[in-house]
Amino acid sequence: MLMQRFTGVLMPLFSLRREKDGGIGDLTALEQWIDWAADHGVGFLQLLPVNALGEDDAPSPYSAISSVALEPLYLSLERVPGMSFPLPPYPEEMPPLQLPGGPHLVDYARVRAYKRHLLDKAWVVFQNDSSLSHERVEFEDWVQKEGQWLEDYAAFCVLSIAYGTTAWWRWPVQDVEVARRLATESPQARLQMRYQQWLQWLCAREWAMVRAHADARGVLLMGDVPIGISVASSDVFFERYLFDMDWSGGAPAEGNFAEDPFTAKWGQNWGIPLYRWDVMEANGFAWWNRRIRKLAEIFTMYRIDHVLGFYRIYAFPWMPDRNPEFLPLSEEEAAARCGGRRPGFRPRPDWEAADRRANLIQGDRLLSLLLKAAPGLRVVGEDLGCVPDYVRPDLSRLRIAGFKIPHWEIDSNQCIIKGDTYNPCSFATYATHDFPPLCNDWNEWFSHVRAAREVAKNPAATSEELRDALRAAKDCGRVLAWLGDYANLPLDSVLQEWNPQIKDALYRALYACRSAYAAMMWTELFDVPVRLNTPGTEGGCNWRPRMPFTAAQAAAMPQSLWIHELSVASNRTATS
Repeated sequence: MLMQRFTGVLMPLFSLRREKDGGIGDLTALEQWIDWAADHGVGFLQLLPVNALGEDDAPSPYSAISSVALEPLYLSLERVPGMSFPLPPYPEEMPPLQLPGGPHLVDYARVRAYKRHLLDKAWVVFQNDSSLSHERVEFEDWVQKEGQWLEDYAAFCVLSIAYGTTAWWRWPVQDVEVARRLATESPQARLQMRYQQWLQWLCAREWAMVRAHADARGVLLMGDVPIGISVASSDVFFERYLFDMDWSGGAPAEGNFAEDPFTAKWGQNWGIPLYRWDVMEANGFAWWNRRIRKLAEIFTMYRIDHVLGFYRIYAFPWMPDRNPEFLPLSEEEAAARCGGRRPGFRPRPDWEAADRRANLIQGDRLLSLLLKAAPGLRVVGEDLGCVPDYVRPDLSRLRIAGFKIPHWEIDSNQCIIKGDTYNPCSFATYATHDFPPLCNDWNEWFSHVRAAREVAKNPAATSEELRDALRAAKDCGRVLAWLGDYANLPLDSVLQEWNPQIKDALYRALYACRSAYAAMMWTELFDVPVRLNTPGTEGGCNWRPRMPFTAAQAAAMPQSLWIHELSVASNRTATS
């Protein structure tokens, strides 16, 4: 199955645009981009997680309030039974920032206010309109079929509204049975419960239409399974016995994120509780089975975010809201404030051979069980970061496609590993949503080379200035040389600013590699030099950039013709 080769594009739902979309990408826009993909040789569209979000101004899709419930902001209002037409126009977008290239940012607060107002009105019509009796029966049957997760999610929403926060540890009620009773004891609460269930039914209906359309057009939809679930979620509140909240999952420091001092010093603290794997095993991993099976209703392939966490996960003995407190501390000072506990890998590190063996056995077993939850789906594992040597062979054995970032694939002789030697069971890309588009990085790297040239020409430059400039130029020049070698570009073509020739050569080399999957972000494809997310930071532009064009407009752009030709030339079209 993995030997067939595909071209893919990362297109987060919030980034999509169509006419009258209500200020955020929706499922009708996704259908339009599925048509674009089918018409341009693109075999799969990669999405970020689409689960229900909290109320943040720029909510991370990796901090959902449910592992199963879907986000209603992505609903196409025209498909909602009971919706009145014509729809009022969405208020003129007035984002606080305007990005280079023209795309606006999603204004989540305005989108929520607009869509909730219209959904509230449609809900009233849905309950009372005699012409919708068939839909009401369909809704009732669906609620009965979904069972406890839906009841708990709806109750969580009701209580979050009542108490003004999804941070359930601040609620006056902590007993889950009392919470379930409170969420249904009054007519008003019961009606709000039904409304939340209705929103999820709408999501399920529309996603089913999207999946059917993608299948009909021969385009794979790629979902995303975060390694964790937000502590402020329905899952953790109602099933907290499954989670270890004494630790906060994350990733170790790698020195790559200068934008955030805490990340550079301590690592990424994601604020996700760890799993009690022994408790999950005792009930047959029901939580994971439910999560993956619901995902399989929508997607034909999925990416496991931070797949390394199934083997062992880096964890902090404090939650992210305390990060500023720990930033200036030494490791010993931090341990003193945490009862001797220190950040580190759990359940065990990789220092000893016995521990590495135990971590391998754990990850292999857990991932094998996860694959059995929905057999037949294509699976990609995001294996970036501090990767133990036992992980990639195990992923290959499990037929989970690991990542190939070309300029990180370096052999012991400090030479780039060419794409024609890649394991076919892999996913090749130059960047993910957590990194700038390659054009941004390229120009930054080249700027250091150019700066070093200027310093070298300056007779007044101090030895310290010259040393620092040459060091930066050496490091960045090495990456540029690696990429140039990967794309068979001569050195004089590499040592210049990003241009169409460099882009074409680099992506032709990427798509010619042996990896079954080769992908780029929409920002890279359409030359929009914006970043989707900067790890370790909140707000700003994170999770908000929107396309400055619709799918129909994109079809007339030269980049669309280019990726079609690229897919054909690399033998990656759906009919290959």
